[in-house]
Amino acid sequence: MSELIATWLGRVAYLDGWRLQEAVATRVRAGGASRLLLLEHDPVYTIGRRGTTANLLAAPSELRARGASVYRVDRGGDITFHGPGQLVGYPVVALGERPDLVAYVRGLEDAVVDALASYGIAGRRIERRTGVWVDLRDGRPAKICAIGVRVSRGVSTHGFALNVSTDLAAFTRMIPCGFAHEVASLERLGVAAAVPEVGERVASSLSRRLGLALRIEASVAPPREDEVPADAPVRSAEDLLANAVA
Repeated sequence: MSELIATWLGRVAYLDGWRLQEAVATRVRAGGASRLLLLEHDPVYTIGRRGTTANLLAAPSELRARGASVYRVDRGGDITFHGPGQLVGYPVVALGERPDLVAYVRGLEDAVVDALASYGIAGRRIERRTGVWVDLRDGRPAKICAIGVRVSRGVSTHGFALNVSTDLAAFTRMIPCGFAHEVASLERLGVAAAVPEVGERVASSLSRRLGLALRIEASVAPPREDEVPADAPVRSAEDLLANAVA
C-alpha cells in the first residue's frame, strides 16, 4: 500500500511553504512518497488564477499595518486568507497521468467533513461552491474550509485551509472566494482545539479517503535550489502590497 507521509511544520512564511511544495512535488515525481504538509501561515491573502485584487476591500496600508502580505498564486479559485489559528494542508500527492481533479477535490472535502464530525460538527458540501460548509447557531450557512489546488505533471500542490481559531475579522477585509458569505471556525462553533491536533485528525481521514497508509514524520528536508523548477511561479512571486504601500 502506498504511503502518505504527514508532517507538522508549525508557523511557516507563505513563500517558504510554497517553495517547499515545489521541491516536494519534484521528489514525488521522481518516485518519492506522497506527502501532507501541515502548518500555519503568517497573515497573507492569496489570489488564485480566477481571482482579482478588486475583491480586497481594505486599503494596502491597513493590510500592511495588520502584518499581512498579498500574493498571486498558481492554484485554482479566487481570494482567501491564511493566518495564525488556521490549519493549512498541502497534500503533495501522485495522482497519475490523467487525474480526476473533481474526484480529488471531493476527497479533500470529505476528509475535512470526517475530521469535523470527530468534533461533533456537521460539515457538508454546497453544490457549485468548492469547500466545506457548516451551519451557524442561527442556521445560516458558513464556510469553514476553503480549498484550492493545482495539478501539474500528475502531482498535486496547494490544498485546504481549515479555520480552527482564526481571527475571522481578517475575512471582512476581502470578499472571500469572490462572493459574499459567512465564515466559520471551530472556535466560532464552540469547539476549542489546538491546530496540530486538528491536523492529526485531518491527516488520518485524508489518508483513508485517498487509500494511502498514513505515516507521521517529524520533519521534511528543506528545498534545494535544483528542486524548484526554473519556471515555477514562486520564483517570481512578489508581495502586491510592497509597491502599493510605498
